Amino acid sequence: MGNTLYKLHLARIVPVLCLVTSVTWAADPPKPATAMAAPASAAPMTAIEYPDWLFPLIPKELPAPPPAKPAADKADAPKPEEELLDIPGSTEKFPLSRINDAFNPPDWRPASHGPMPDVVAKGRKPDVMACAFCHTPTGQGRPENSALAGLPAAYIKQQLLDYRSGRRKGVGPDTYLPVQNMLKIAKAMTDKEIDESAEYFSQQKLKRRVYVIESLRIPRAEPAAWIYYEHGGTEDLGDRMLEVTQDLTRHERRDDRLEYLAYVPPGAINRGKRMVLGGEGKTVACTQCHLANLKGTDQIPPIAGRSPTYLLRQMLAFRNGDRVNEHSAQMNPVVEKLTMADMIDIVAYVSSQYP
Repeated sequence: MGNTLYKLHLARIVPVLCLVTSVTWAADPPKPATAMAAPASAAPMTAIEYPDWLFPLIPKELPAPPPAKPAADKADAPKPEEELLDIPGSTEKFPLSRINDAFNPPDWRPASHGPMPDVVAKGRKPDVMACAFCHTPTGQGRPENSALAGLPAAYIKQQLLDYRSGRRKGVGPDTYLPVQNMLKIAKAMTDKEIDESAEYFSQQKLKRRVYVIESLRIPRAEPAAWIYYEHGGTEDLGDRMLEVTQDLTRHERRDDRLEYLAYVPPGAINRGKRMVLGGEGKTVACTQCHLANLKGTDQIPPIAGRSPTYLLRQMLAFRNGDRVNEHSAQMNPVVEKLTMADMIDIVAYVSSQYP
């Protein structure tokens, strides 16, 4: 990663320092045969407001290419050639117009995956953007959406169907477009497109992409392009969890191997570990459904090493009743007694594990 700010925090990285990534999908497990009994709840769950810091809103997109000037004499004159852009570790080059094309997104490493279904590679105009545009051709996702790689096909399919039926709602403000776009896309997808995309992404392998770092002070983070980027200077982290990029250009060029940093409060990983493995009297151990290695089953999603931003949003969604289906009730005893601080601790541990 290399920059000075990162080195200042390297000493704080816990021994289990790992990379993670951020479908816009999260844990929604079916009931296991031997689920642990949940702590008794004296009252119905009270919703926790979605914090503003979990949804960075200021879009700072890369500048659009200048419009081509029409030829004075020939209407069919060729347009000026666009500059070809690249990213580290790829021999491919694309113009900015292709990088920003939601119906023909860049494939920087075509040898790293098999043939993409049309819905993944191109989408279907005008309503179904290409899945690869947000989630990348290998399903690695980005902090503003989610990683689909390695999720069970049945699970991905169910989430898309729940979006389409309205049982799974969007989280965060209406102005947070990554979430709102997913809602629109899912409602427009056909059964065939849902099946093909679910099968394809289930065959991809999730890579390690985020370092989880415990720290009281962090590099100053500013919102840009629906995420945070390090901007120079420092600030107090406080009671937040922030996932940031150190290279906004590579992020906006949709590099699926770009690594991110997730800053969490000191002690978060160990506190989260105790709740994930044993419940600590506050929750049901995550291992009861997602298994000891948190890598799930053919029906239950793996959660180890996934984006802490995404996981935290989904825990809040379960607690606030924004994810409702026949399986979501199994998450109620997990989240009903948790505070925001508890949930940050849990996702800090889960995301620090090897995916």
